[in-house]
Amino acid sequence: MTTTPTMQHRLKHNRPSLRRNARPPKQRSPLGAAFTAANLGCALALQHCRSCARVQYPPRELCQHCLADGLVWREADTAGHIINALDLHHSLWEYFKRRITEAPWPVATVRLDCGATVFAHLALASFGAASAAAVPAGAAVQVFTHTDCSLNSVLIAVSAGTAIATPAQRRELAAALGLLEPAHKPEGI
Repeated sequence: MTTTPTMQHRLKHNRPSLRRNARPPKQRSPLGAAFTAANLGCALALQHCRSCARVQYPPRELCQHCLADGLVWREADTAGHIINALDLHHSLWEYFKRRITEAPWPVATVRLDCGATVFAHLALASFGAASAAAVPAGAAVQVFTHTDCSLNSVLIAVSAGTAIATPAQRRELAAALGLLEPAHKPEGI
Protein backbone atom coordinates (compact mmCIF):
# COMPACT_ATOMS: atom_id res chain seq x y z
CA MET A 1 0.00 0.00 0.00
CA THR A 2 1.40 3.36 -0.95
CA THR A 3 0.57 6.38 1.15
CA THR A 4 0.30 9.98 0.09
CA PRO A 5 2.01 12.75 2.09
CA THR A 6 -1.37 13.82 3.54
CA MET A 7 -2.15 10.28 4.60
CA GLN A 8 1.31 9.91 6.16
CA HIS A 9 0.72 13.12 8.12
CA ARG A 10 -2.60 11.80 9.48
CA LEU A 11 -1.14 8.42 10.35
CA LYS A 12 1.84 10.03 12.06
CA HIS A 13 -0.39 12.07 14.36
CA ASN A 14 -3.09 9.47 14.99
CA ARG A 15 -0.83 6.44 15.40
CA PRO A 16 2.26 7.25 17.51
CA SER A 17 3.53 3.71 16.98
CA LEU A 18 4.10 4.51 13.28
CA ARG A 19 6.29 7.57 13.90
CA ARG A 20 9.91 7.25 12.92
CA ASN A 21 11.13 9.17 16.00
CA ALA A 22 9.26 8.84 19.29
CA ARG A 23 9.98 11.37 22.02
CA PRO A 24 9.23 11.41 25.75
CA PRO A 25 5.98 13.06 26.87
CA LYS A 26 6.17 16.75 25.97
CA GLN A 27 3.00 18.22 27.43
CA ARG A 28 3.59 19.73 30.84
CA SER A 29 1.44 21.76 33.18
CA PRO A 30 2.45 25.36 33.90
CA LEU A 31 4.12 24.10 37.11
CA GLY A 32 6.01 21.47 35.10
CA ALA A 33 7.20 24.18 32.72
CA ALA A 34 8.30 26.27 35.73
CA PHE A 35 10.25 23.24 37.04
CA THR A 36 12.06 22.98 33.68
CA ALA A 37 12.83 26.72 33.64
CA ALA A 38 14.12 26.70 37.24
CA ASN A 39 16.46 23.79 36.53
CA LEU A 40 18.14 25.10 33.39
CA GLY A 41 21.10 26.66 35.18
CA CYS A 42 21.80 24.29 38.09
CA ALA A 43 22.01 20.64 39.06
CA LEU A 44 18.74 20.60 41.05
CA ALA A 45 16.26 23.34 41.97
CA LEU A 46 13.11 22.65 43.98
CA GLN A 47 10.38 24.80 45.49
CA HIS A 48 10.96 26.03 49.06
CA CYS A 49 8.23 27.49 51.29
CA ARG A 50 9.02 30.95 52.68
CA SER A 51 6.80 30.33 55.73
CA CYS A 52 7.83 26.87 56.96
CA ALA A 53 11.06 26.36 54.90
CA ARG A 54 9.94 22.91 53.67
CA VAL A 55 11.01 21.62 50.28
CA GLN A 56 8.20 20.81 47.84
CA TYR A 57 8.14 18.13 45.18
CA PRO A 58 6.31 17.77 42.86
CA PRO A 59 5.84 21.49 42.21
CA ARG A 60 2.71 22.99 43.74
CA GLU A 61 0.86 26.28 43.99
CA LEU A 62 0.54 26.00 47.79
CA CYS A 63 2.83 24.50 50.43
CA GLN A 64 1.73 20.96 51.24
CA HIS A 65 2.55 21.50 54.93
CA CYS A 66 1.32 24.99 55.88
CA LEU A 67 -0.76 25.92 52.79
CA ALA A 68 1.16 29.17 52.31
CA ASP A 69 1.43 30.46 48.76
CA GLY A 70 4.97 31.81 49.10
CA LEU A 71 6.89 29.12 47.23
CA VAL A 72 10.21 30.06 45.62
CA TRP A 73 12.62 28.07 43.44
CA ARG A 74 16.06 27.50 45.02
CA GLU A 75 18.93 25.16 44.49
CA ALA A 76 18.53 22.01 46.56
CA ASP A 77 20.96 19.45 47.93
CA THR A 78 21.34 16.60 45.45
CA ALA A 79 22.18 13.91 48.04
CA GLY A 80 19.69 11.23 49.01
CA HIS A 81 19.02 7.53 49.49
CA ILE A 82 17.11 5.02 47.42
CA ILE A 83 13.77 3.94 48.85
CA ASN A 84 13.14 1.44 46.06
CA ALA A 85 14.54 0.72 42.60
CA LEU A 86 12.74 -1.21 39.89
CA ASP A 87 12.86 -2.11 36.22
CA LEU A 88 10.02 -0.81 34.06
CA HIS A 89 8.84 -3.59 31.73
CA HIS A 90 5.75 -1.91 30.24
CA SER A 91 4.79 1.62 29.26
CA LEU A 92 1.97 3.33 27.41
CA TRP A 93 4.35 5.92 25.93
CA GLU A 94 5.83 4.94 22.58
CA TYR A 95 9.25 6.38 23.51
CA PHE A 96 9.60 4.00 26.47
CA LYS A 97 7.95 1.07 24.64
CA ARG A 98 10.77 1.16 22.09
CA ARG A 99 13.46 1.46 24.77
CA ILE A 100 12.01 -1.39 26.82
CA THR A 101 12.29 -3.79 23.88
CA GLU A 102 16.09 -3.51 24.25
CA ALA A 103 16.18 -3.75 28.07
CA PRO A 104 13.93 -2.82 31.01
CA TRP A 105 14.00 0.89 31.92
CA PRO A 106 15.47 1.44 35.43
CA VAL A 107 13.72 3.91 37.75
CA ALA A 108 13.97 4.66 41.46
CA THR A 109 12.12 6.37 44.26
CA VAL A 110 14.61 8.53 46.17
CA ARG A 111 14.32 10.30 49.51
CA LEU A 112 16.46 13.43 49.22
CA ASP A 113 18.33 14.66 52.30
CA CYS A 114 16.51 18.00 51.91
CA GLY A 115 13.21 16.22 52.69
CA ALA A 116 11.53 15.66 49.31
CA THR A 117 10.78 12.27 47.78
CA VAL A 118 11.27 12.03 44.00
CA PHE A 119 10.88 9.48 41.22
CA ALA A 120 13.95 9.45 38.93
CA HIS A 121 15.57 7.65 36.02
CA LEU A 122 18.30 5.42 37.43
CA ALA A 123 21.79 5.38 35.87
CA LEU A 124 22.72 1.73 36.46
CA ALA A 125 26.24 2.15 35.06
CA SER A 126 27.15 4.44 37.97
CA PHE A 127 26.31 1.60 40.38
CA GLY A 128 28.00 -1.10 38.28
CA ALA A 129 24.67 -2.95 38.23
CA ALA A 130 22.92 -4.81 35.42
CA SER A 131 19.38 -4.22 36.72
CA ALA A 132 17.59 -1.99 39.19
CA ALA A 133 17.00 -5.01 41.45
CA ALA A 134 20.79 -5.13 42.03
CA VAL A 135 20.76 -1.61 43.53
CA PRO A 136 19.99 -1.99 47.24
CA ALA A 137 17.43 0.09 49.12
CA GLY A 138 19.22 2.69 51.19
CA ALA A 139 22.04 3.14 48.67
CA ALA A 140 23.46 6.67 48.69
CA VAL A 141 22.67 8.62 45.52
CA GLN A 142 22.79 12.05 43.96
CA VAL A 143 19.82 13.33 41.98
CA PHE A 144 20.16 15.98 39.29
CA THR A 145 18.04 17.33 36.46
CA HIS A 146 18.72 17.45 32.76
CA THR A 147 16.54 18.21 29.76
CA ASP A 148 15.46 15.23 27.69
CA CYS A 149 14.96 15.27 23.91
CA SER A 150 11.53 16.89 24.40
CA LEU A 151 13.33 19.78 26.18
CA ASN A 152 11.70 19.04 29.56
CA SER A 153 13.68 18.62 32.77
CA VAL A 154 13.77 15.08 34.10
CA LEU A 155 15.33 13.73 37.30
CA ILE A 156 18.26 11.32 37.10
CA ALA A 157 19.70 9.37 40.05
CA VAL A 158 23.36 8.27 40.10
CA SER A 159 25.56 6.70 42.77
CA ALA A 160 26.88 9.08 45.42
CA GLY A 161 30.45 9.03 44.12
CA THR A 162 29.57 10.05 40.55
CA ALA A 163 30.78 13.47 39.39
CA ILE A 164 27.86 15.78 38.52
CA ALA A 165 29.37 19.20 39.29
CA THR A 166 29.55 20.50 35.73
CA PRO A 167 26.87 20.64 33.01
CA ALA A 168 29.15 18.57 30.73
CA GLN A 169 29.29 15.74 33.30
CA ARG A 170 25.50 15.80 33.73
CA ARG A 171 24.99 15.85 29.94
CA GLU A 172 27.27 12.82 29.52
CA LEU A 173 25.24 10.85 32.08
CA ALA A 174 21.92 11.83 30.44
CA ALA A 175 23.30 10.84 27.03
CA ALA A 176 24.45 7.46 28.38
CA LEU A 177 20.86 6.78 29.47
CA GLY A 178 19.62 7.66 25.98
CA LEU A 179 17.47 10.56 27.17
CA LEU A 180 18.92 13.03 24.66
CA GLU A 181 17.86 11.12 21.53
CA PRO A 182 14.42 10.08 20.31
CA ALA A 183 13.61 6.37 20.11
CA HIS A 184 14.13 5.57 16.42
CA LYS A 185 12.05 3.17 14.33
CA PRO A 186 13.69 2.65 10.89
CA GLU A 187 10.49 1.63 9.12
CA GLY A 188 8.43 4.47 10.61
CA ILE A 189 6.92 7.40 8.70
